Parts: sequence; structure tokens; C-alpha cells
Amino acid sequence: MKHLISKLTLILSLIFLGITTTSYAQDDSRTLFNNPGSLSELGFYINPTYQIGNLDEATAHIFGVRGGVMLSPNLTVGGGYHWTVNNIDPVSEPMNNLYLDMRLGGAFVEYTVWSNNTFHLTFPLMVGMGEVEMDRETSNDTDTNPFGEQNFFFVEPSAQLEVNLMQNVRLHTGVAYRVVGNMDYRALDQSNIDGLTGVVGLKVGLFR
Repeated sequence: MKHLISKLTLILSLIFLGITTTSYAQDDSRTLFNNPGSLSELGFYINPTYQIGNLDEATAHIFGVRGGVMLSPNLTVGGGYHWTVNNIDPVSEPMNNLYLDMRLGGAFVEYTVWSNNTFHLTFPLMVGMGEVEMDRETSNDTDTNPFGEQNFFFVEPSAQLEVNLMQNVRLHTGVAYRVVGNMDYRALDQSNIDGLTGVVGLKVGLFR
């Protein structure tokens, strides 16, 4: 637990430092609190994403969908759901012909700087609950969940470069780091689930 707290503290400190530094570089920025605006000034977007990384030393392809409400050009809040789309063969699993599934869901807050520039930076932070479970690759068993499942808490900060392709379309790419709370599922623990992932996605919506 001390190791998890240390990693979270370091990651969140770096994100805060980056946000603080880039905020001072903006000459004419609008913020949620000094330019509250009205509901008609809110923006929104839908954001399909793709991530690639490792789960227990096996490559994981993760698809996701996020939806956000832009409270200002800098600040967005919303929620998302992500799930693995390939059969993951974990190294730690002693049984053959099993594959790992993972699902993640939660809320996120995203801070964006220089959003009116063609190229700009954005820093999403997602917090929520995840689930892993083992399934057979081929089975005639009528039990749809023979190995049970394990839930866990996770925090996933990201740093991404974003480009305004069109007025209502933005492309982003970068890295995320998933930090998982204590868990124990068969031969897996949190060290097999947390880690770095590459991210790419497309935002479609009404931007402010």
C-alpha cells in the first residue's frame, strides 16, 4: 500500500506541476471560476479511444469510449468505459487455454492548455473501478464465469498531444499510466495490471 501511495503522489505531483507551469504561459485564458458563463456556453464531446500496453507481460489492446462536458476551454469532466478486445495469455497463469479479460469504468477530469492552437496539450485523469477475469479459449461448460472475477480501484493519469483537425474534430495521442490498488486474483496481483500504455483517440463534439 505504501508503494501505491508513493507512485500516486509522484504522478499527481508531476501533473500538477505541468498544469501550473503551462497555465502561467497563457496570456488570455478563460477559467471556470473567473469566467463562469452560462449553460449555452458549455461544450461536449464523444471520444472513442484505443490503448496498447502490457497485462502480465502480454500485449493488451484496449478499446474505450469517453463522454465529456466542457465547463470551459480548459476544463472537462465526464465518464468513460474501457475493455480489452484481444485474447490475453497471461504469463503468470498456470493453466493452459485460458485468457484474461479486463474492463475499466470511471469518471475523469481533463485539463487542456492552448486549446485554440492547432496543436496543444491535454492532461486527462481517470479514476474508477476495474475488473479482471479468466475465461477458457474453448469450452462447452455451461458456467459462463467458472473462475470468478476480481474488482480493483485504479487511477490513470495521461499526458497527450492534441491537434484540431476540424472545428468539431480533434485527434489526440500520448501516454497513460494505470495505477492499480491492492488486488489478488489467481496468480495475478496489482503489479501485473498496472503500467504504461500508449493512447490514441478522436474527439467529436462541440468545443468551447
